[in-house]
Formats: sequence, C-alpha cells, structure tokens
Amino acid sequence: MSLDTQPLRAQRAIHRRSRRRGLRWLLLTIIGLTSCALSITMLLLVGVLSDFEVGSAMTIALIDRGSLSRHQTRAQTVGELLNDIEVALPVDAALSHGLDEPLTDGMTIAITPAREVTLVIQGRAQVLRTALDNPLAILQRAEIDVSADDKIWVNGALARFEALPGWTIPARHIEIRRPRRLTVSSEDEEMNLSTTAETVGAALMQAGITLDTGDKLDPAADTLIERDMTVTIVRGIPVSLQVDGVVIDARSSAEHVDELLAELDIALFDRDFVIPPGDSAITPDMVIEIVRVTEEELSESEIIPFETRYEPDGELNLDRKQVVQLGQEGERVTRSRLRYENGVEVSREVIETVVAQDPRDMVVHYGTRHALGSVDTPQGPRQYWRVLCMYATSYHPAALGGDDRTSIGATLKKGIVAAYPEIIPYGTEVYVPGYGIGAMADTAGWRSSPYWIDLGYSDDDWVSWGKYVKVYLLTIPDSDKVDYLLPDWTPIRSRPASNCAA
Repeated sequence: MSLDTQPLRAQRAIHRRSRRRGLRWLLLTIIGLTSCALSITMLLLVGVLSDFEVGSAMTIALIDRGSLSRHQTRAQTVGELLNDIEVALPVDAALSHGLDEPLTDGMTIAITPAREVTLVIQGRAQVLRTALDNPLAILQRAEIDVSADDKIWVNGALARFEALPGWTIPARHIEIRRPRRLTVSSEDEEMNLSTTAETVGAALMQAGITLDTGDKLDPAADTLIERDMTVTIVRGIPVSLQVDGVVIDARSSAEHVDELLAELDIALFDRDFVIPPGDSAITPDMVIEIVRVTEEELSESEIIPFETRYEPDGELNLDRKQVVQLGQEGERVTRSRLRYENGVEVSREVIETVVAQDPRDMVVHYGTRHALGSVDTPQGPRQYWRVLCMYATSYHPAALGGDDRTSIGATLKKGIVAAYPEIIPYGTEVYVPGYGIGAMADTAGWRSSPYWIDLGYSDDDWVSWGKYVKVYLLTIPDSDKVDYLLPDWTPIRSRPASNCAA
C-alpha cells in the first residue's frame, strides 16, 4: 500500500464511525419517542379504566320545590349528587331517597319542603312543620300516640283510626279528642261511659241514650264535659204524640193535655183540634193526636178539546189536504172549597163552574178532483188516477202451506196483489215499477201500517221483495166508490222511510 492512500483510508474510517454514531443516536431517539408514546397510551388507558371503575355518566332527574331539572353525573350516591350540584336540603324537608342510596340511570329524586300542620289535642293547638302528608306518619314523627279509642279529625273530616295508614290527602289540620269518663245516672240504672264527645248532650247521643221532651237533665245538655263528671236523668211520664205526620214518643211532667202541648211548644191554629180534648188528664202511655185543619179555594182549569172537521174540496187534487181553520182548545174553570185534616182532603165543595173559552173546530179540506197522470209500463203508457207510497213484500203458495186461493177466490200467481181493501179496492188494477201490472184480489195480513202491499207470484217465479215503492192505481172506479179521505200515511214500524223509490 502506498503512502498516498493511507490518509484516504483514515478519512473513510472516520466517516464510518461518525455514521455509526448518528445511527445509534437516531435509534436511541426512536426508542425514546416510542417509550413516551407508550407511557402516554398507558396513562390514557389507566384513565379510561378508571372511568369504567368509577362508573359512566348517568342522567338523574331532580324535583326541587316543584321544579324539574336533569343532571349528568358520575356520582355514586344521592348525597354525592346533591353535594356535586350544590343543593342543600331545607329544614324539615323530605327527600324521596336516602342520602346513601346508590344512584341508577334515569332515577328521579324529589325534595319536598316542609309545611305547617295545625295539631289540636283536647282543645289545645300547636303548629308543626313537616314534609309528611300522612296524618299517622305526622303524629308518629311528633311522638304523639293515638289509638282506636281516640276521636280524630283530619282536615275537618272524622277519620277512622284504621284508615289513617292509607290516608292519601295531605293533612293540614289534625284534631285529637281523648276519651273521658262520664257517669250517667237515671231512675232505673247507672252506667259509666268513656266518651270523646265535647258536651253532655253529644256524649249521651254517642252512647245511644235518648232524651224525650219532658225529661230533666242535670247538668244541661250543652255543658262541656269535665273529668269524672256525673250526669243525672229524671224521666217524665211516657206519652205518644201524633203531630204533623210524625209520631213522637215523649215523657212529660205535665198534668193535662193543654200543659203538655205548651211544654212541647206545640200550638193549635185556627180550626185545629186535639184528641183527647185539652183538659184531659195525662196518663202513662197516652196517645194524643193533633189534627191540623186547613181550607183553601181551588180553581181548576179543564181543557175542552176541539174537534176536527173534514170537508171535501173539488178544487184540491185527490189525496191533498189543506187546513183552512186552525183548531183552538176551550177552557172550563171550576172553583171549589177544600178542607184538609192532617194534609188529607176530607171534603170538597164546588162553588161554581164556568166556561172561560169555547173550543173552535179545526177545519180540513180534502181534495176530490181527479188529476190523471201517465206512467210508462212494460205494456206501454198507462193512465193512473192515484199513486200511493207503500211497503212492498212478496208471497207465493208455498209460503202459505200450498194454498193458492186468494180471499176473493182468485188463483195466486204473478199479477195478483194483496192489500187493505180500504186503501186499494178489490178489482183495482195497479202498476208497481219492477213488478208490473197486477190486480188487487187478496187481503193483506195485519201490518203496523195500512200502506203495505204483497206482490203475488207462483212458486216457480217467486221473487223476494222488501222495500218502499210507488203503487199506481190504474182502474178508475165510479166516483161514488172512491174513498177520498184515506188514513194518514205512516211507515212500517220496523222500516222507517222518508220517501218512496222511484
């Protein structure tokens, strides 16, 4: 090797060492960055895992003093949530859930503020502040014992003790009356009562002890009950009094009937009388009747009905009617004098009877003028003199048990129709659209309307009918045989209709 090439080789060696050092630094840098990235990833993963450990965010509804709000939270209990959202419970407020109760997604928490409840015990009142609604819960919270022997009013309504746990209306006023001992003494017995009544009279009523008018009570019925009070009842003589429709079993210290009536404050008016008479002596179990007597004059109006007159009118077409004079009812007035004893009429005397107004007949004109019309039939145009709206059915011999003879002896087949002869005279030729021409030769059975026609068929060609049709009367009868005043048209009861088919 020449001396000229040594420096070149040295330079190359230095260059290679420099490049190796650069590669090592690059590798160390990459490793460092990778380590940092891994560290950051681990931190994020720990945070995520921590979130999962603590719990994902939940939606909680809060009702505070009637106002609803919703909150996203990762708190674990009700107390933590209230601390997080900085909500403090008012004094004596009620919380729907315990502070340590775990939260669940969608939970609704309600805060009910306290309100004032008036509590009255034995007439002494106090005011409580509570968020409770149930009266029994309010009393238990206030450490006030109650039992079935107590009388309890909630919001002014008397409440049964056993109903208090299920009371749903918020209590605003609670009154408690404790039972007190009361001794009741009468001529035949003595009894001890435990009562929650306020007065002597109410206590006796509560115990089912009745006082008749005339009984003496000491102390008086309106006396307020005190502890260990004694009440004395002095009974009067028993009598039965019938007055104003009722029977009163009473006791009295009176000697005569008049005195009894005065004691009971029962007055006799005008024609009233008493049985037995007022000077009769009072005896045990006596029955006394007060007869109330009244009299009155009575005017009674009686309607005098008007009559309807039908008169022929040659200017009106057949089957047309026209009211030419309205009817007016009359009036008859009778004056009477009536006597009543105890509300029952015992006599009636007629004073006078007068006709205050005479009735006036209603006058109706009915048409007698024939106005011929023309109708197209399968046999060509035909003239008709009357058209009726009728309900059409059909019949055939088989429907009559094989009988093919009509009421006037004709053979039942198509072309024979049945109707009321008062509406369509026998022998009248008729035309029914959809059926054809027929002759009235049979009597229809009873129907709810006389405007009914049965269309005849033989068994081979029978067709069922059941609808309103127009029936054209083709045969023009003699004028003296025409019934110009037919009954008013009415529909079949089970088939109401406002008009006829064309």
